[in-house]
Amino acid sequence: MRKEKEKEFFAVHLETFRAHGIADPNFVIKTAYFVKGQAERQFQLFESEIIKGTDIYIEFYDNVKDEKDVLVDIVPFNSDRQLFKYRSNPYFREEYEMKEGVNYKGEPYKLYTIPVTELRAVLKDGTEIPYTVYQKRKDTGEPKKEETKLPRLQQSLFPDFEAEAGSDLKVEDNVEIADAPLSEVTIRDLAAIMLMEPVSAKPWLNDLIKKHTKSEI
Repeated sequence: MRKEKEKEFFAVHLETFRAHGIADPNFVIKTAYFVKGQAERQFQLFESEIIKGTDIYIEFYDNVKDEKDVLVDIVPFNSDRQLFKYRSNPYFREEYEMKEGVNYKGEPYKLYTIPVTELRAVLKDGTEIPYTVYQKRKDTGEPKKEETKLPRLQQSLFPDFEAEAGSDLKVEDNVEIADAPLSEVTIRDLAAIMLMEPVSAKPWLNDLIKKHTKSEI
C-alpha cells in the first residue's frame, strides 16, 4: 500500500516540481510526530536516503487504522498538501540522533531523527519559505503570499547567496559586488538602495542608482 500511495502523493506535486525546474526529484512520504521533551514535531530518514547527498522532497501522511489496529489507509497529513524539502546535509551523522534496527527481511538499518523546523516549504509558484514561516501562516490563517520582488538593483545588491554560491556575483552594467563589501555598507547606503534615491555618500552607488532609475523610466 505504501508504495502505491507514494506514487499518488508524488503525482499531486508534479506541477510544483515543474515550477521549480526539478526533473527527477527524490520524493518520499513520511510521518511527523512529537517526541517527549521536544516542542516541534520530528520525522525520520533512513541513512540510505540521506547518504545519497541530494535534497529530499517530502509530504507527510497519517496512517488510518481500524478498531483492530490494522492499517486500512494512508492519507495526507496536511489538508493543503504542502510539499517540503530537506536540504542535503553532509554532517547528518554528527547532528542527528540515530537508532539502529533490523527490518522484516533481517537487514540492518540506521534511522536519523530530524526536527521539522529544518525543512523548507516548497510553494507552487516556484519559491520556498522556512518551515517556521509556513507554520506561522498556517496557524494564523494568513494566506500564502508570493515573495515580494525587489527592483533589479536591490536584487543585485542583495542576491540569493545560496543560489549564487561559488559564482562571481555582478549587478547590471558589469558593476561587481566585490566593489561594495557588505561590511562597508552603511545605513545611508541601505536607505539609498531601498528608496532608490542617490543619497549615499558613495558616488559610484549614486551613479548606479541614477542610471538604473533612468533605465526604468
